[in-house]
Amino acid sequence: MTLDSIGDAVVSTDFRGHVTYLNKAAQHLTGFPQEAASGRPIGEVFRLVDAVSRRPVACPVAESIIENQKRSVGAHCLLVHRENTLVPVDVSATPIHDPLGGVVGAVLVAHDVTAARELADRLARLALYDHLTGLPNRTLFADRLERAIGLAKRAGDCFSLLYIDLDNFKEVNDSLGHQAGDQLLQLAADRLLHCVRDSDTVSRQGGDEFLALLMNCRNLDAGILCAQKIVDALSAPYTIDGKQVRLSASVGIALYPSDATDSHSLVRAADAAMYRGKCAGRGRYECFSTTTSVLQSKSHVDRMDPTGRPAD
Repeated sequence: MTLDSIGDAVVSTDFRGHVTYLNKAAQHLTGFPQEAASGRPIGEVFRLVDAVSRRPVACPVAESIIENQKRSVGAHCLLVHRENTLVPVDVSATPIHDPLGGVVGAVLVAHDVTAARELADRLARLALYDHLTGLPNRTLFADRLERAIGLAKRAGDCFSLLYIDLDNFKEVNDSLGHQAGDQLLQLAADRLLHCVRDSDTVSRQGGDEFLALLMNCRNLDAGILCAQKIVDALSAPYTIDGKQVRLSASVGIALYPSDATDSHSLVRAADAAMYRGKCAGRGRYECFSTTTSVLQSKSHVDRMDPTGRPAD
């Protein structure tokens, strides 16, 4: 009655590792009633796999019996239910002794950690991803940029870093409100993701500023091509609450390793190029190491406010 009243799964085995008892929680967790599980090897009733690779993980019962010590499995382990559903569990096994101290079996205790792992995943996402756009935040992007530099240095490769800033974004918040500004940022983030490859990373740095890490760019041309796509994509009209909003974007391009060899200097180079583009008229891209720049085809955007009306 005591074992059936607790929430953790409890399974006992004999010396050979065959099941002799399951409490109600264990029957629910595994999908095996007592009659079906009794006499089966513990590995058939309590099947474990790795959460990432899905490869089988040995049940700790046999090791506990042989070594006469408490044993547990590592983190990120999944229990395969009888109906092949997967449940995250924390599992340990302890030997059972007779009055003379001999090992006569083992007791396995398992705890369903689904809620705990979901909470951990949510906390990790909050720590590494922007809550508004879902893009990697500054912390995660900085880590990926450092990794990219390490990989490129070892392989002798190049990559491009793009600094992207929405022109006149403050006017959207001032004229339409912050909720409209948030919607615009979400739409802009989605457009940015469609301008890059799956192997690239787009990050929101804060406000209306974004960074794009373009991997394996042999030369500046790949960064220029992507920058032009971004300028065109972000200058297309946005529909927010039934209203059409228009603005442009300025993009700065820096190339590793010709423009900088460390992450801080590379971001500063891309930022400087972007700022130069803003000073030159907005709605364009600029390369840090050259004077190459392209003004977007719809240059009249710079002379319009965010709602599409001609600016003063």
